[in-house]
Amino acid sequence: MNDFQLDMPLKQNCNPLKNALDDGKFVFLAECTPPENERSREAAVERIMPLAEMMAKQEDLCGGLAITDIYGSSWSAAEIASAMPENLRNRNLFYLSGSGRSADEINEQLNIAANAGTANLVSVSGNAPEISLRECRARNFCSSISQLKIIANREEKFFSGVQFNPFHYDHNTVFASYNALADKLAAGAQFVVSQSGWDMLQNQTLAWFMTKGSFFLPMIAHLTLLTPDKAEKIVAGKLPGVRMSPAFCKLLEQELSGSKAQFEAAQYRRIELQSAGCRLMGYSGVQISGVDFPGKAQILASRIRAALQEFRSFEHWLDEYNIHQASAEMSGGPACYHLYDRVLRRPYPFDEPPQINDPGEAEISWKEKFSYHLKRFFFSKADKQRPGRDFLLKKLLANCQHCDKCTLPQNNFICIANCPKRLENGPCGAVKEDGRCEITGTECIFVKKVRCSRWREGISCLESGY
Repeated sequence: MNDFQLDMPLKQNCNPLKNALDDGKFVFLAECTPPENERSREAAVERIMPLAEMMAKQEDLCGGLAITDIYGSSWSAAEIASAMPENLRNRNLFYLSGSGRSADEINEQLNIAANAGTANLVSVSGNAPEISLRECRARNFCSSISQLKIIANREEKFFSGVQFNPFHYDHNTVFASYNALADKLAAGAQFVVSQSGWDMLQNQTLAWFMTKGSFFLPMIAHLTLLTPDKAEKIVAGKLPGVRMSPAFCKLLEQELSGSKAQFEAAQYRRIELQSAGCRLMGYSGVQISGVDFPGKAQILASRIRAALQEFRSFEHWLDEYNIHQASAEMSGGPACYHLYDRVLRRPYPFDEPPQINDPGEAEISWKEKFSYHLKRFFFSKADKQRPGRDFLLKKLLANCQHCDKCTLPQNNFICIANCPKRLENGPCGAVKEDGRCEITGTECIFVKKVRCSRWREGISCLESGY
């Protein structure tokens, strides 16, 4: 059997998920993680099979699982895929994390997926919470762009996508993230999955970005079905990475003050509205976390069907959404930056292409200006010289990491090798709301690069991906 699988091609016409996205059918994926502490893949798969089978019954929604690949889990998503029944494998989406994996190890995971006939993959760089800088630098990180390049060089035709975090409000972080997304799309991503969030304005911003850049690819919105304990953690600020406005926290507190049944009803209605809104914004489906057993999946599927029937126009949906949210402001405050104007007022930007909002003057100190000019004086031709030349001076002025090829002139004389994960194309999805790195707590190196670019060349230099 294994010998047969080694020769089995990844046939796209046997891929229900891709076919549904290509045909414009709405997709509902229930997120789950590989079970831990299981001695065999078969035992791990047995634990998630009831949910997988229930999702497979949702034919009209092309239901399936989104199996995440978290560093430290007993089994990778690709290994779980290989032990699933063949007829279910390509109904599901499997995450491929670069955290803790080299390029060779990513290739090993792709071999497992290819041998099983699994085509649907989401490449992610992977987070590294609560570890030190030394531990982070000792760990391999194969970025999503590096993974896409590896996939492009393979004979198998994977259906590969990327994850993107649209829920940023700092102008430098917004630009850095969207430029990184443009690089991922240029590297061959075939679809996009958003990271989880509640702000529909930012979901529509992502949809408008894709339209303006002529990236006509499927988008899947990552939503979360809240439970009382998770909502309490969010309100208390104990759930890392979750960005929530004070107004929305207050709304959650009101929902928590009622009965459990009332709270659950409010969360199901929120998922209904988010799903219908995403559909009207041009999303091809939703991936929902918090769906932990088959009964809940069946309820959600029924609610999503009803919502798609209920809301046929963007205006009708927006009125109901504002009522349910009590018009709560979802962004962090008046100082927050949004990429486009008039978002969440009309469904599409076709009548007038959206223009990027003016982010104002870049905030840069006289010390940074002096440092830039000094590095430019000494290292303007560093990319054309041998890497080790003037190493001590580079180390002193730019914290040089002794790369094989110096790219200081291409990066505003900022050494991007100082990223703890050694990413090369932009910030990871875990960059803090204010632009700080999740590992060092200092400004993300790519956010700093964008800030310097805005000071030197203005907004036009950042629009190549738009």
